[in-house]
Amino acid sequence: MTQRVALVTGASSGIGRATAVLLAENGYYVFAAARRMDRLEQIRSDHIEPVGLDVADEDAIHRAVNHIILTKGRVDVLVNNAAYGQLGAIECVSMEAAHRQFEVNVFGYARFMQAVLPHMRAQKSGRILNITSILGKMSTPGFGWYAASKHAIEALTDAVRGEVMEFGIDVVLIAPGLIKTEFVPKQLELLKTVAHPPAYQKIITGLHHLMAGEPKAPGPAIIGQAVLNAVTSPNPPVRHALPLDSKMAAAARWLLGARLFAWAIRR
Repeated sequence: MTQRVALVTGASSGIGRATAVLLAENGYYVFAAARRMDRLEQIRSDHIEPVGLDVADEDAIHRAVNHIILTKGRVDVLVNNAAYGQLGAIECVSMEAAHRQFEVNVFGYARFMQAVLPHMRAQKSGRILNITSILGKMSTPGFGWYAASKHAIEALTDAVRGEVMEFGIDVVLIAPGLIKTEFVPKQLELLKTVAHPPAYQKIITGLHHLMAGEPKAPGPAIIGQAVLNAVTSPNPPVRHALPLDSKMAAAARWLLGARLFAWAIRR
């Protein structure tokens, strides 16, 4: 029986790392990709092969995928996970920072999909899992650029799903809510780099208040399990929001309507 091969991005920590380890424990040969090779080496094993690259480097991505095909002959699963969050008021985040947000969160995902899809089409099978965020369906003050990038991934995922389903390729979107990883501390550090006038102090305070729940949030294993379920299911979900707060937020957005929901978020 041919061993299944997975490529996981952003695998040096958090959701990516948990996903890479869980897939390897369940029989997949995993290429774990990230910039921090020192962190990747910590999970190297007979079933996990570290790949050092930057998701903004298109040549490096194609080299990595070519290496996978040359050594393993196939790629069955792509888990697009590498991303970060640029917080700050729309007025205050620089265009350079906004461009970088999209370069990593949107074009990074697109580069990997373009790199693996020809091989998945040739083998007439494959699963692509795009890890996004509950903010892909809604946006809140201070999260504008990050939410915009996740909205874009929602649109790309829906489009590519319809484009490749006839080739035996499934495309799944997983939308986590607040998860206990290194993500929140990094977001708050980036927030410090954005100069805000006093008029936005309430928004900045609100961001810190929202992030304060991170220590009590579920760990990344819950998302890793959702990925494993999606890649092993004969009929994977089109979209999966979790944990419960994500499902409730999506339901509240629909039940309350745009105006009332926006009021509730600002409160």
